[in-house]
Amino acid sequence: MKRTDLSKGTAHDTELAGADPADYVVVDELGDFTYYPSKTAMLKDLEYVEEAASILDRAGNNFHLTLEEGRKLNLGSSFGRVEFTWLRQTWITDRRREPQAHRLLRLYPTTLDALLAGIFETLTLELASSATSSPWVVDVAGEETHPATLRDVDGLLARLDHFERVTVRDPFGHDYRPIRHSPHRLHAPGTGTIYYVEIEPHGGEAGHAPTLSDNLP
Repeated sequence: MKRTDLSKGTAHDTELAGADPADYVVVDELGDFTYYPSKTAMLKDLEYVEEAASILDRAGNNFHLTLEEGRKLNLGSSFGRVEFTWLRQTWITDRRREPQAHRLLRLYPTTLDALLAGIFETLTLELASSATSSPWVVDVAGEETHPATLRDVDGLLARLDHFERVTVRDPFGHDYRPIRHSPHRLHAPGTGTIYYVEIEPHGGEAGHAPTLSDNLP
């Protein structure tokens, strides 16, 4: 996989995932998840049939790559919906393997539809490099600001020493409490990687709440 930088000039820079129903997530042979805004972008990036262990659309349809005439890669027909337990465990494992690359710690979903929505949403939020129609909301002691991207949220919170009175809402309406984590016990205030742990909503269906120990080595 050539790992094209999808954060530059792609469809989800102007609209969050969901505007284009023809986007995909590829789970590769190593268990890494990659978002693609279109089939064209995906096929341009992938290099051989076995590279994609699973290719998912938003409905959870499971695809594999096929090799066409002239050794050209193409998307094969769906062979059914992806299996929930496998997908959730692979997703959790991927995020534990590279925790600093995946700092949005959503509640663990209890249904396949919720899991799929969370995967597509989280990957696009991590990638987005420009403003969308729905900004983030950062509440610091009752004062709200509206950063455009996760990177902008990071920059805003990096200037704060403590997060006791801070909440963050993403463009999809999920609320988080930011936590600063450092692998070293002795570190200066305001240093360390910022993680966003989803706050369990009041009422309605909720999944298991993640903790930093769930995701950090």
